[in-house]
Amino acid sequence: MNKFVILAVLLLSSVSAFADLDGTFEKIRNQARHYRDPGAVCEEVARAEFSEKYPAPQYEVIVGIAYNLKGRTVGELDMVLMDHNTQKVAMVGEVKCYSNLKNGLTKAKQQRKRFLTHLGSGAPLEFINTSTGEKYAYDKFQYVRDFISVSQKGGKAVGFDVELEHNLDEMTQLRDRIIHCQKDNLCPVP
Repeated sequence: MNKFVILAVLLLSSVSAFADLDGTFEKIRNQARHYRDPGAVCEEVARAEFSEKYPAPQYEVIVGIAYNLKGRTVGELDMVLMDHNTQKVAMVGEVKCYSNLKNGLTKAKQQRKRFLTHLGSGAPLEFINTSTGEKYAYDKFQYVRDFISVSQKGGKAVGFDVELEHNLDEMTQLRDRIIHCQKDNLCPVP
C-alpha cells in the first residue's frame, strides 16, 4: 500500500511539472530568438515571470541590452525593467542558469560591477537592444539603483535574489522543445 501511495504522489508531481512546463512553453514560444545559448531560455522565462509581476503598460521587461563604448560592446545586461511612467530603468537583472550556481552568482556579480564601473566612468555609453536594434538614451540608465541576480530554481540557497519557477533540467527541456518547434516552423525564428 505504501509503495502505491508513493508511486501515485510521484506520478502526480511529474504530471504537474509537465503542466507547468507546458504553460511556460506557451508564454515564451513566440519570442523569435536563437536558443543555441542555454542561457537564452532562462532569460525568456525571466522575462515572462517578471512581466507578470510588472505588467504593461507601465512596465516593459527587456532582455539583452548591450552597452557599447566607441562602437565596441563592453557588456550586456540580461534583463532590464523599464518604467514607462518615469522613462527610466527601474531595475537591472543578471540571469544565470548554471549547473554550478555559485559560479553563476560570481559571474552575475562580476557583470554588475563591470556595468557600474562603465556607467560611473562618465564615458558616453550607447545602449542597444540586441534583438531589435532599438537604441536607448544614456539617461534612462544613469540612475538605476536596483540590481538583482536571477537563477533557476534552487539559486536562493547560494545567494541569488530571485529564483525562477523551473530547475535546470526543466530549462533544458524547454530549450529543446523550442529549438524543435523552430525547426518544425511552428515557432518564430529571428
